[in-house]
Amino acid sequence: MSFVGPAEEIENVALALLGMGIFEPMPLEVMMEGRPLNSRFQTSRGNAYDALLERLNRLLRESGLPIPERPFADRLPSLSLQELEERVAALESTVDAWNKELSGLREEREKWRAMLAFGDAIRGTGRSLSDFSRAFSVRTAIGTLSNENWRRLRETGLAAPILVVPLIEETDRVTAVVFYEREYHEDMNKIFSAVHMRLVPVRPEEYGRYDSADAVRYQLEAVESEIERCRAMPWRYLSDNRAEIDKLCAAVYAKQRVASLCRFRGELAGMTALTGWIPWDSYNDVRVVTAQKAPHALLNAESGSALERAGNELPTLLRNLPLIRRFQEIVRLYSLPSYSELDPTFVVAVSFCFFFGFMFGDVGHGIALILGTRFLEKKKIMGGAIASVMRIAGLFSVLFGFLYGSVFGDESLIHPLWLSPMRDVNSILPVSIGVGIVFLSLGIAFRIYNAACKREWGEVLFSPEGVTGLLFYWLAVLQAAAAAGALPGAALGTGVFAVIMGVLFLLMLCGNGIAGFFFHGETVDEGGVVHVFSVFHAMLNFISNTASFVRLAAFALNHAGLCGAVLMLGDMVENAPGGRLYHAFIMVIGHLVIVALEGMIVFIQTLRLEYYEFFGKFYRGGGRPFAPVLWEK
Repeated sequence: MSFVGPAEEIENVALALLGMGIFEPMPLEVMMEGRPLNSRFQTSRGNAYDALLERLNRLLRESGLPIPERPFADRLPSLSLQELEERVAALESTVDAWNKELSGLREEREKWRAMLAFGDAIRGTGRSLSDFSRAFSVRTAIGTLSNENWRRLRETGLAAPILVVPLIEETDRVTAVVFYEREYHEDMNKIFSAVHMRLVPVRPEEYGRYDSADAVRYQLEAVESEIERCRAMPWRYLSDNRAEIDKLCAAVYAKQRVASLCRFRGELAGMTALTGWIPWDSYNDVRVVTAQKAPHALLNAESGSALERAGNELPTLLRNLPLIRRFQEIVRLYSLPSYSELDPTFVVAVSFCFFFGFMFGDVGHGIALILGTRFLEKKKIMGGAIASVMRIAGLFSVLFGFLYGSVFGDESLIHPLWLSPMRDVNSILPVSIGVGIVFLSLGIAFRIYNAACKREWGEVLFSPEGVTGLLFYWLAVLQAAAAAGALPGAALGTGVFAVIMGVLFLLMLCGNGIAGFFFHGETVDEGGVVHVFSVFHAMLNFISNTASFVRLAAFALNHAGLCGAVLMLGDMVENAPGGRLYHAFIMVIGHLVIVALEGMIVFIQTLRLEYYEFFGKFYRGGGRPFAPVLWEK
C-alpha cells in the first residue's frame, strides 16, 4: 500500500493503522524505484520522539512514579515536537532544581556526619577540635572514599609520613581523617586524587565551630529533615499534576508510535508519502479508513505476487489455528517459508505428533513427559513454544501407549488396541515403510504445487521431484509391493514395467531440453552433466528416504526393549535383602533415564524426518517474518 497526501492526514491514517496492527513500513524508494518524482522525495530516517519519550520515562522513574498506561488514542495530539520538548524540558528543569538542592544537602550531611565522628574521636582523647585549629605543624584532611580505595590509602599510609584513621565505616565506603605535616601538602593532594577521596570542605581553622557535639547533632538533624523534604518534592509535584503528566505522556507516546510507523516516509512540497505491506484481507478495511481519515490522500495498492515477480522480497505472515500455531516454532527452527511458498505447519503438526507417538508410545512415559515439560517450563529451562510442542507430543505418546498396550513398559496391565511392537514386528515394519511412502509423496506433491504457483512448468512436469518423478516412484513402490505379495494383483509384466520406467527415466533425464523447447527456455536444473547426476541422485534418494522411515519401527522396538531391560533388572534384585527398595530405585531411575534420554533422541529423530525427508523434497525457506508496527512497543 502507498499513501500520498497532506502530512496531517497521513499521520491520522498512520494512527488508525497502529490500532489495526497490520502495517509494516518499507523504504519509499523500494516502491518508487524507476518511477517519476522518485528522486524529488526527501526521505526521513530515525525517530525524533524516541529520545523525548525516554527522557520523560526516566523522569518518572527517578521520581518514583510508575509509567502510566497508554490506552489507544483515537485522535492524534495537535502538539508539535517543539511544544512537547518545551513541556518536557520545563518538567526536567523543575525536578533538576530539587535534585540539585538535594545533592547539595547530601554533601552538607556528609560534612556534619564526618565532623561529628571526628569530634567524638578527638574528645575521647581529652582534647578538642580547637586544638587542631591552632596546630602549626600538623594538618588534617577528612574525606570519603570507596572500600577498595580505602585499602589503597591505608597501604600508602604504611610507606608515607601520614596517619590514616577511619571515622565512619559503611558497607560500600569509608569516611576517614588523614594527619600529615604541612610540608607534605602537595604530595597529599596527589594521593587524594589517586584514591578518589572526596574531601569534606572544612578548613582546620574552622574546627572550633564543631566543638559542641550537641550543636553538631542538631545541625545534622536539621539537614536530614531538609533532605527528606527535598527528596519528596519531585514525587509530590508530579503527583499533584498527574493528570497533566499523563496527558503529556500519552501525547509523546502517540507521536512516537506514529513516527515509528512513518519512519520511511517521503516528503515533497508539504505532501507526505508512506508505503508498506499489509495483509491482503485487510485491504478493504484500509480503504475505508483512508477515505474517512484522509479524504485528500491518494491510495495505491499492488499485489504481492506482482511485486515478487518484480524482484521484491515480501514478508511472510503465517496464519494457523491456535493449536497448530504452536508448531510454527518447529518450522522456524528450519527456516520461515518465503512469501509464495506453501506453509507446511499443519502437516508438520500432525506428522510430528504421529512420528513421536509412534516411536515413544507408552501411557506412563507420555504422562511423565508432560509433567517433566511443565516443570522445565516453570523453571524457565524450556521455552514456551517448545514446551507446548512437547506436551502435545506427550499426549500422542499416551495415545500410542494405549494402541500398544504399554504402561511404563508393562504390557500386561492393558490390552493393546492395535499391536505390540515386540510381538508384531512383521506388522509394524511394513506400516512404518508405508507411512514413509505417503509422507515422501506428500513432499513431492507440495513441490509440484510450489512450482506451479511460480509457473515453472518444466519443474512441475519433468523434474525428478515433479509429476514424472512421482509416477516413477509410485510405479516402483507398487511393483515392489506386488513382488512382496502385499498387492499381488498390482504387478505389471516385466517388459511393460521396464518400458514405462525407462520412458519416465528418459523424460527426467532429458527434462532440460524438453522444457527449453516447450516453455521458452525454461530449464529444470543447472543443465548438462550436473542435471544427469541430479537425476541419479534423486533416484537413490527415493530408496534411502523410504528406508529411513524404518526408524519409526526401530525406535518403537528400542523403546519396548529398554523398558523390558529395566523391568528385568528390577525383577533380578527383588528377592535380595532389601530387594523391594532396590527394585523401586531401579524402576524410578530406569524410567527417568528412558523419558529423558530416549525422549530427547526420539525428538531429534522426529525433527530429522521432518527436515531431511520431508522439507528436503520441496522446502526452500529463507522468508522473513511480517513485522507490523504495533501500538504497544
